[in-house]
Amino acid sequence: MNPERNLAQPREADTDTSQDYRYLANLAELVTTLTSRLVNPESGAIDGEINNALQRIGDFASVDRSYVFQFSEDGEWVSNTHEWCAEGVAPMMDQIQDAPVDQYAWAMNRFKQGEALYAEDIDDLPPDAEGVKSELRRQGVLSTLNVPLISSGRVLGMVGFDAVRQKKAWQTRHIELLKVVGEIIAGAIERCRAHRTLNRQVEMETLVARASSRFINVSVSSLDDEITRTIAEIGRFTGVDRSYVFRFDRDGLLMSNSHEWCAPGVVPHVDRLQGLPVDFFGYSIPLMKSGEIFYVEDVSKLPPQASAEKAEFEKEGIQTLINVPITMRGAMIGFLGFDAVRERKAWSAHDFRLLNLVAEIFSNAFERRDSEDRLQASLHEKELLLREIHHRVKNNLQIVDGLLYLQTQAIREHADPASIDAFRQSQSRIRAMAAIHDRLYRTPDLAAIDIREYLGILVPDLLATYAADTRIGVEILGESICLGIDRAIPCALIINELLTNSLKHAFPGGRKGRIDVCFERDSAGAFRVTVMDDGVGFPTGRPWTDFNTLGLRLVRDLATQMDAEVVFEGGLGTRFVLGFD
Repeated sequence: MNPERNLAQPREADTDTSQDYRYLANLAELVTTLTSRLVNPESGAIDGEINNALQRIGDFASVDRSYVFQFSEDGEWVSNTHEWCAEGVAPMMDQIQDAPVDQYAWAMNRFKQGEALYAEDIDDLPPDAEGVKSELRRQGVLSTLNVPLISSGRVLGMVGFDAVRQKKAWQTRHIELLKVVGEIIAGAIERCRAHRTLNRQVEMETLVARASSRFINVSVSSLDDEITRTIAEIGRFTGVDRSYVFRFDRDGLLMSNSHEWCAPGVVPHVDRLQGLPVDFFGYSIPLMKSGEIFYVEDVSKLPPQASAEKAEFEKEGIQTLINVPITMRGAMIGFLGFDAVRERKAWSAHDFRLLNLVAEIFSNAFERRDSEDRLQASLHEKELLLREIHHRVKNNLQIVDGLLYLQTQAIREHADPASIDAFRQSQSRIRAMAAIHDRLYRTPDLAAIDIREYLGILVPDLLATYAADTRIGVEILGESICLGIDRAIPCALIINELLTNSLKHAFPGGRKGRIDVCFERDSAGAFRVTVMDDGVGFPTGRPWTDFNTLGLRLVRDLATQMDAEVVFEGGLGTRFVLGFD
């Protein structure tokens, strides 16, 4: 096959002059020099070496502009990646970025077939090349030579040389040498791409591994922040403009944007994308429900059946997007997404695997939080039930208290004072227990009760019961002590009995006085509750355990129940110390 068919043929000299030989020899030497530099360029130096080659060949061949174009990974777009211009010649590189290959179909098809494009006079280009001819005229090109960049049988792009100020003729032997340069440049580009791809893959894997390790120990309350942090890190690393997570509702009928990160200058959409019907996106969602990643490199090329998705994507200015399904126990619960808004973005199969891993990490996080939510809901239900139990116990105790009061009133005229006092003490004990259940019903923590706070309710009731609120002062001192219900009730009843004992016996004949209740905790963590008065004191000569009143028997029995020790100190007034761990 003649690579220059249908075009002006490269010139072949009728006779080879010494000047032709020198020119060819010098060109061959230059190509050899450039080839040696391009075969194994230092890491990161490939762009400089390509630009150097373009300049030296351009200077040698007396052209006005030399350049490299590279195809996108899918071969549908082409960009001017390197350029050299002679002095006074306008550069064109910035004007030719991400141009559709279809715009230059005639020329691009030649390059993809490994053929060169040579036109000593662009007016000689055939009618099929009208698009190419128009672009070259716009750039002021008179003559052009383009050689494909081929590596491992794959066309990566082309290297070109333009004459702007006067026409330029090339010989076949020159073109063949430049094809060698093209192959060397293509090989260097391919190696550079492979090196960059490998480095990028390693960095991406490191990023995902770090994120995975963070999710192991993150608290449920911090999961949302960690998810947003992770999609932001991936978004910045991959160079996209927006990353996000969508979650389906419990019925799987609606979906909402739950997390979002946007690059600077990119409009967020999280507030707008809430409660969207899942069925509305009838093309992408079924695809992801089948376990596939929904990847669109060019939104404008979505098929007609994806019209709903296309309309939404174009509304958001998306050029490229990738959505990765998030599944839990075999069912899709949402998806992870990345949008390219300002320029298209290519994703590799390696990227797919890593993004699937990120989606799995998020799925585990959501499952953990859902489990926590179910547990909390269950605990809340049990808490409500327990509060209701405490409330009902308190109400029942109040009913018993009321019945005892009515019974007391009924027998007051006929019963002796001792019987009336027995009823009154029973009421006091019932109220003490009712107050405990009332505090447990009202407190945020059902597992414990603040005994000091509880006494703020118990003491005024006792003072009113014994009509002592004007002559006896009660002080509650020390730190707060919170006890579980198994210790709170016996401790409260013990304090109730000791306070009742002081109110009944320590201040006879209407004497005035004071009762102190002090709470302490020693360095070992043990509790001490002291109830003391400045009244007449216990009768001397007998230990307090010899007194067999119901109240003191209750103190001893309740102390045993809670594994506590009661110490009595006589003298001026009475002092009881209750100690327990």
